[in-house]
Amino acid sequence: MTSDDLQHIRASTGWRQHRTEVIRLAGGTVVVKGQRPARAAGGAGALSLLASLTGLSLVKPAPAPGGTDGQAIEVGRLVALRAAGLLAPQVLHVDPEFFVMEFLAGPNMAQAMEDEPAQALLLWQQGLQALLALHAQGQYLSQAFARNFILSPQGVAAIDFEDDPVQAMPLLHAQARDWLLYLQSTVWLLPADTRPAAQAAWQDTIVTESSAVTAALRAAVGRLAWMRRLPSSRKPWGRDIISAQAAAAFLHAWARSSNTRQPS
Repeated sequence: MTSDDLQHIRASTGWRQHRTEVIRLAGGTVVVKGQRPARAAGGAGALSLLASLTGLSLVKPAPAPGGTDGQAIEVGRLVALRAAGLLAPQVLHVDPEFFVMEFLAGPNMAQAMEDEPAQALLLWQQGLQALLALHAQGQYLSQAFARNFILSPQGVAAIDFEDDPVQAMPLLHAQARDWLLYLQSTVWLLPADTRPAAQAAWQDTIVTESSAVTAALRAAVGRLAWMRRLPSSRKPWGRDIISAQAAAAFLHAWARSSNTRQPS
């Protein structure tokens, strides 16, 4: 980046007010991300809800120190993903108050699934394959929610790494957590008539995951089973409740199917 680029960024107020700003520079469009304050205990919305309802350590919010430490975590995770050959925004510059990364055009997974229900199953399957490829390289995400997957022309890219789950749990648990959060944030967006096909696609995918990660995920499913009986109507219950219900029902069906196929 040129000195003029950095001067332009430092003079901007957008990233200071909103923490993230898309800026057009002479050499192209970039994303500027300012530092955030430390996240209070019990933060992270849906994660805290899931943790409190289930007691699962897999979904407890990881420490998010904010400030320079938080920025260092995010920059480090983005660099690690790219070094592993995975699609993630390239870090272009690191400053004491912010960092600059490549802008990846495209909607996030949640937006795309809601806006294009006829394509929702296909998009969802792309997310499954992206997570599987990431885990195969020994990597993991921060919060594997649909909103943090960008459907770029180059493929599915992950963003938002302000905390590091392996600071709070083993790698295999962090990877199992990725699946839980992805399913919690996406299954409810699948049209009802596509869910049998989604279940089949999920079963074909998860059998190729490592046995240790699958075992950790399977162990978590029992703690989630009761949540399948939560309300499934968005009004008046809200998104967090119905998304948890949909994921729990989906995983319960997987667990029952897997048990049925196992020899007695």
